[in-house]
Amino acid sequence: MTTFAYTARDASGAALSGTIVAQSINEVSRLLRADGKYPVVVKPTSAAAGAAGTGTETEATIFGRGIRVRRSDVIQIATQLSIMIETGVTITEALDCIVAQSERPRVKQLLEDVSQQVHGGSDFSSALARHPRSFPRLFVALVKASEKSGMLSKLLLRGTEYLRDEADTIKRVRGALIYPGIMLGFAITTTIFLLAFVLPRFTVIYAAKAAALPVPTQILMGLSDFIVGHWLALIIGTLSTVFASMYYFRSAGGARLWHWVQLNVPLLGTMARRVYLARGLRMLGTMGSAGVTLSDSVVLTRDMCGNSYYRDLWEKVSDKIQAGHQLSDPLFEAPTLVPRSIAQMLASGEKSGKLAKVMEQVAGFSEAEMKEKIAEMTRYIEPLMIMVMGAIIGGVALALLLPVFTISKVMAS
Repeated sequence: MTTFAYTARDASGAALSGTIVAQSINEVSRLLRADGKYPVVVKPTSAAAGAAGTGTETEATIFGRGIRVRRSDVIQIATQLSIMIETGVTITEALDCIVAQSERPRVKQLLEDVSQQVHGGSDFSSALARHPRSFPRLFVALVKASEKSGMLSKLLLRGTEYLRDEADTIKRVRGALIYPGIMLGFAITTTIFLLAFVLPRFTVIYAAKAAALPVPTQILMGLSDFIVGHWLALIIGTLSTVFASMYYFRSAGGARLWHWVQLNVPLLGTMARRVYLARGLRMLGTMGSAGVTLSDSVVLTRDMCGNSYYRDLWEKVSDKIQAGHQLSDPLFEAPTLVPRSIAQMLASGEKSGKLAKVMEQVAGFSEAEMKEKIAEMTRYIEPLMIMVMGAIIGGVALALLLPVFTISKVMAS
């Protein structure tokens, strides 16, 4: 017989906890249900957990950062767990059920490791934290908060909503950048092809007529000769520049420069500001609604922020809160990062005592505004890129044809 610690809910939804002696987790679940309680978490006590935890660690954690699965798989796992736990199934039973149904090998391996840790007495949040490449820190923080409040199902659902919103935002941003990137790459490739392979054929024809050539054609011919004569050096130089830039942007100074470019580049800068602000406020609102303290929420938001300028902002917010100031005070001091209207709404939320709710509403407003910006930008990018491609390719073609008219006039005279 083993002593198990449990967290359960009664018929009214109130959280209950205690210990019970039984032969297995399934027997504990059956006994609790017979007593009118709905088990949420059941695990062996510390002594039993210590005995169970003496085995070797799985391959998933021996080599570093755990198993990585797709975000869509994590969303599906969280949704299934939320539904099962809401119906009264324990976390261990739910994990075992999902493991049995999983068809993807990586997902199955991930869930088997999580289930093994929970069966061994680890907290569910600790088991998830072993795989940071799959489960974001915010998601783990919500699960950890739910273990204290007994609201695992509700907070799993809230975490799932956050992951879906985040995935939708990333998808929209990538979709807005893919099209212009492809068009620009096509324009550059076509121009290089014309200069390297087409123009040299015309150079032979125009060689004897150099004096009659217009300036644009002479410039293109010089550029073509340079590309053809130094193609190997250009390739090596381009690759070296790319790798050097990648190395530089990974440094602290380079990363900060790249983050400044993100926030200030025309068209895309406004969208980037909306993305970082909306994600930060969504994190704060989600964790505040889950019962996480404001200071802890701000620190976690700072650590998860992907832009150094917004990270500095949340660092300043954290310092101000610890000094006894309002959260909105430092936001008013950063109008380039946080619009004054949004800072004013957050200040109103602080005064009314509904800051978490206001944060989520403001985050939703910022995300909706960002989607409108993406749609607007997409409408303008398509004709703009067509004009750019037409100007580049048409300019090259015109420079090739101008000598024909010039040479004809010289010969006629």
